[in-house]
Amino acid sequence: MDNKTIQVKLAEYKGIEVRKREVVVTEQEVLSEMERARTYASTTEDKSDGSAVMGDQAVIDFVGYIDDTPFEGGDGQDFPLTLGSNTFIPGFEEQLVGAKVGDQVDVRVSFPENYHAKEYAGREAVFKVTVKSLRATLVPELSDEVVARISPCKTAEEFRGYVEKQIRDYKTDQILHEKENEALTKVAERSEINVPQELVAEQAAILKNNLLVQLQNGGNTLEAYLDYNNLTEEMYDSYVNRNALNMLQGQAVLLEIAKAEGFSYTPEELEQELYVMARGYQTTVVSLKEMIGEAGVLMVGEDILHKQALNYITEQSVEI
Repeated sequence: MDNKTIQVKLAEYKGIEVRKREVVVTEQEVLSEMERARTYASTTEDKSDGSAVMGDQAVIDFVGYIDDTPFEGGDGQDFPLTLGSNTFIPGFEEQLVGAKVGDQVDVRVSFPENYHAKEYAGREAVFKVTVKSLRATLVPELSDEVVARISPCKTAEEFRGYVEKQIRDYKTDQILHEKENEALTKVAERSEINVPQELVAEQAAILKNNLLVQLQNGGNTLEAYLDYNNLTEEMYDSYVNRNALNMLQGQAVLLEIAKAEGFSYTPEELEQELYVMARGYQTTVVSLKEMIGEAGVLMVGEDILHKQALNYITEQSVEI
């Protein structure tokens, strides 16, 4: 067998049984989203004479101590902190409630046992905090005027219907995605698929590199990511390899279904897919083609076939 070829003996893919799912939007979900929407129109005002409450925006200086010794990374100046945002260690922000501008507060906390910096995990610390300024957050009622500023709606009544539809559409998309995954997983599990290990290793390397780029762009490291998720690099590599294998198996099954059903795409459909990708990269189709090469363009075409086949087995599935 060619070490670059995936062999597939396709199982029956029509009439796959999938779990029936209902789209339910509760009153509480709508009200919660409308409440959250109010914050989009919030404003702030200076609170130089008042006491801090949850929701206020404080600017603080702080120095952290463990065993009466300042520790690395435990200090900051002019740090903007919204009380209740859970930006700091649990218990930190609550101890600033009641403080006024100019106050110095000793905040006593314990680092969580699973804290990403293991040398601090589970240890007690004292932060000496100076409150330099406070601003109160003012959240308006959802009047027609406010609604018109934060949404395409003109009235609060119209906005309620808009919010409900947004939630329903999101849940509908989510359920469709779950249904697609279930149908494809069942077909793949029942099919005989032989994926060369070399391909799995290549795909796993791509997935790991994508994570490294994301972490680097965010100013993070793989070591910090692994510590935060309580993983060793070996555990992460094992997970990535499983993920790579599942991806390759799913793609191979979908291509076989596309062949069996005679699916195809037009040059215009390919160009449209490339156009959408190019917009995502903020470039032109010509530049995108140069960047990904002929092999990349072929992969985009295969992705169109994947989507056609996935839609087909989902439409052909039976809800139970």
